[in-house]
Amino acid sequence: MDGQVALQLEHYDPKELPWSKGGDPVGDKIGQPDLHPSKEHLAIGRNGMVACDVPLCSGMGTDILKKGGNAADAAVTVALCIGSINSHSSGIGGGSYIVSSHADDTISIDAREMAPAKAHKDMYEKMPLFSQFGGLAVAVPGELAGLHKLYTLHGSGKLSWAELFQPVIELNEIGWEAPQIWVRALNKIHEALLSRVKALRDSWDFVFRNKGSELVDVGDHITRPQLAKTLRLVAENGSAAVFYDPEGPIAPSLVRTSKRLGGIIETLDFTEYSVKVTEALLFNFAHGDEQYELLTTQGASSGLALVAGLNFYTTLDEQLSSSEVLPDLETHRLVEAMKWASAARSHLGDVNETYYGQIVDKYSQPEWVSNLLTEGLYSDNETFPWQHYGPLYEISGTHGTSHFSVVDNEGGAVGMTTTVNLLFGSLVYDNQTGIFLNNEMDDFSQPHRKNAFELSPSTLNFVGPLKRPLSLMAPSIIKKNGEIIITLGCAGGSRISTAILQAIVRMIFWENSLLDTIAWPRIHHQLLPEYIMVESLDLLDEEYQPLEVSLALERRNHTLYESGALTAMNAIKRTNGVWEGVSDYWRKRGEAKGY
Repeated sequence: MDGQVALQLEHYDPKELPWSKGGDPVGDKIGQPDLHPSKEHLAIGRNGMVACDVPLCSGMGTDILKKGGNAADAAVTVALCIGSINSHSSGIGGGSYIVSSHADDTISIDAREMAPAKAHKDMYEKMPLFSQFGGLAVAVPGELAGLHKLYTLHGSGKLSWAELFQPVIELNEIGWEAPQIWVRALNKIHEALLSRVKALRDSWDFVFRNKGSELVDVGDHITRPQLAKTLRLVAENGSAAVFYDPEGPIAPSLVRTSKRLGGIIETLDFTEYSVKVTEALLFNFAHGDEQYELLTTQGASSGLALVAGLNFYTTLDEQLSSSEVLPDLETHRLVEAMKWASAARSHLGDVNETYYGQIVDKYSQPEWVSNLLTEGLYSDNETFPWQHYGPLYEISGTHGTSHFSVVDNEGGAVGMTTTVNLLFGSLVYDNQTGIFLNNEMDDFSQPHRKNAFELSPSTLNFVGPLKRPLSLMAPSIIKKNGEIIITLGCAGGSRISTAILQAIVRMIFWENSLLDTIAWPRIHHQLLPEYIMVESLDLLDEEYQPLEVSLALERRNHTLYESGALTAMNAIKRTNGVWEGVSDYWRKRGEAKGY
């Protein structure tokens, strides 16, 4: 890395970073929860539905369904579309987790980014900020490999790979109006970093008006011709192979740009990358006389943390709910489920199959919760200090992502959560290919630092050659009597699995509608720090009038903190024979589209 750049980074104050101030746009006051959401944000479809952060991309995915494509086909187009427009949160320079159900097959696709072969656990000891921006933060992207695997395993066979790319290629050539969320993220990152570190900024041509120094603003016309050329290359190739070809036009360009900014990634690292496909993680649960299946992602995702939380809540519901449960107790139980789920997540990482199988067996069995009850480790009347829940290692923090859900008229569904990690990833932009590279290396634990609670970093999640960092993503599908009834997921880092858990509880146990579930205020607890994050304390109490839930929780020793918007969720639900779709308009201005 250029010496002057290194000097600028070395003396950079981490407190000035936008994500250190809650800089994910989800947390900005662009939108807030709503107890009285308008039905104009509820999409209805008899045949198919797409729910994502970008209205244009929801429509583009629906067009693929109308042409005879299925959920997997539409997911390819939607992912490419979101990555083009919302480049601050996703793109082909990043990675993803996918859960897909087609016919009788429901699979988990791990397209998570992978550390370079030269990576090692002490690589950030002297310069910890290098895990967040610059070339050393870059891991091998997995997005395109994951999309092609989804297409080959679950695609309809009616539309070619190139046909799924074509509308997005044209979009990048013709352009779109810069959206508010993206411009807000751009301004944050420019103020904090781009305006001060010239080497990072130099290649960001399309974000400045007339190639000058003035940033584009909301409504300005954006085109990305370099990305269009890259997508055309991949489309014409018929697979993702050209992206990973060490002799091709893409990987060498990405490597050169990354190395110019201090990276260690090599073209051979791209040849080592492969997608991991397994059966989806299955958890059976019941409510009343109804039987349900949760299907979510495996591996280094947080699917198992979601299972642990749902297992805890459902077991309490079965064993302790002999009479009507008031909302304050329901909410207390949900918070306790979140805390136990967060403790479970501290046991996860890119681990061997034997260890992973053991923790799956533990956290998916009701006996785990029954034992907690027998040993007096849960109470309806109080919460406990964080040590009570026995986290193995530190609880990782919050980063941004994007999620979308798709269903088709053949009984298929896809949930995909995609990310470049922090805002605009590593800030390494290759203007030859039009690709923003991720900073997924920051999701590894660093052995030389403890957190503020003196919890050690996770040895399961230390950096290693060709290793994948622990992910907070958990896209999910819910089946009832073998039929898909819900597809859901969200952005929001450590808040992802708790938001999905809360949504499942709201829709199935509390019988809230999909529209209300997405629009109403959410809560979050990740064990550390020791408080419940609440999007709006006033709305929380208003929801349960005349009962003051916040006071009832405080009497149980909970501490509440008003956080503003927490997560952006996009979900689809089968109701009375039709598909309902809701994108999170209230927090990210999303809109679903069905037909």
